[in-house]
Amino acid sequence: MLEGRRILAIDDDALVREYLRIVLSRHHAEVTVAATGKEGLDRCAAPDSFDLILLDLVLPDLDGVEVLKRIREHDQKVTIVILTAAGNVRVALDATRHGADAYVRKQNLALGSDPAELIYNLEQAGERRAGLVAQQQLEQMRADLYAIITHDLRNPTSCIQTSAEMLLNGDYGPLTSDQTELVEIIANSAVKMSTLINDYLEFARIDAGFLKLSRETADLRALVQASLSTSQLQIRAKGQTLITDLPQEPLWGDVDSERFVQVVDNLLTNAIKYTPNGGTITVRLQRSNDADELCVSDTGIGIPQKYLPLLFAKYQRVPGEAMRGIPGTGLGLLIVKEIVEAHGGTITATSEGEGKGSTFTLRLPHGPADPTQNRP
Repeated sequence: MLEGRRILAIDDDALVREYLRIVLSRHHAEVTVAATGKEGLDRCAAPDSFDLILLDLVLPDLDGVEVLKRIREHDQKVTIVILTAAGNVRVALDATRHGADAYVRKQNLALGSDPAELIYNLEQAGERRAGLVAQQQLEQMRADLYAIITHDLRNPTSCIQTSAEMLLNGDYGPLTSDQTELVEIIANSAVKMSTLINDYLEFARIDAGFLKLSRETADLRALVQASLSTSQLQIRAKGQTLITDLPQEPLWGDVDSERFVQVVDNLLTNAIKYTPNGGTITVRLQRSNDADELCVSDTGIGIPQKYLPLLFAKYQRVPGEAMRGIPGTGLGLLIVKEIVEAHGGTITATSEGEGKGSTFTLRLPHGPADPTQNRP
C-alpha cells in the first residue's frame, strides 16, 4: 500500500525522522523529512506534493495544529497523520476536527520496535482519506446534477409549456381541431415534465441535507385558504365538492410559510387527483390540546391497509388498476414528510381500504399566542 507513495515526515526529533525514513523506505515509499513547521509547509506548498504527511504536534516554530490547518487550506486530498507524545492524545484527537485522518504514538517509533502497527495505521488513514475525497467528489457531482436539472431541463420545459399555451390561446392564429388536440398533448406533457423535474430537484435538495426553513409567526388559517384558492379550478373541473372547516379566528403557527403551503398544496392535489369526478374533499384545521392539526380527507380510491406504511417512502406509489393513468413520481409524500418533520411535526395517513377514501393528518407543535395582542 505504501509503495511509491510520497511521504513527508515533519518532526523536530532527529531520531523519529530517521526511524520513519528507514521504515517507510523499506516499504518502497519516497520519504522526505522536515525539522520545523515552516520547512514542512515550504516542502508541501505545491498542490499534490505528497500522498501522506506525518505531522508532529509540538514543533519548535509553529503549533502542529496550525500547520495542519494551513495544509488543509490548499490540499484536501493528502492523508495527514498526527505524531503525538503520550500526554498529547487528547490534542491529537482534537486535531481530527481540523482535518487529521489519524494519530500514532511517538513512543512506538524507535529503532528496533515492530513497525507493523504503524504501517497498518497509515494504510487505514489513507483509505479513510480516499473515502472522504470520493464523498466530496460525489457531492460535487450531485451539485452539478442540480445545475443540469435546473438549467438544462427545467428552462426548456418551461419554454415548451409557454409556447404551447400561446398557440392554444390563438396568439399565432386559429388552429384546426387536429392541431389543437396535438398542441394540448404537448402542453399537458410539458406540465407533467415540469412536475417531475421539480419533484426530483426538491428531493435531491432534501436528500443532500439542503432543506432549510425560514420560520416566522404566520396565520395557518390564511395559508390554508391561500392553498385552497389555487385548487378551486381543479376541483370545479372535476365536479367535486369541497367542504372546509376552518377556525373563525387566526390560528398562529411557527412555520416556514412557503413550505407549509407547499405541504397543503401537495395534500390537496393528491386528494383531487385520486378522487373521481363528483367526489368530496374535506379540509379541517383546528387546535387540539397538544397540537395544531390539519386534516385533508377525500372520498377517492382509498389505500389498501398493507400499503399505508409505505406511503411516505421513496418512489412508493400504491399499485392497482385505479392508479393507471394518474401521473406521479412517488416522491411527493416523502417531500411532505421531510418538511413536516423539519417543523417538529408528524404526518399520518388512514384509509378503510380501496374505494373508501383516505385521510391525511398533519400535526404541528402549538404556535405562539396571538402576536397582535402585544401591539399598542
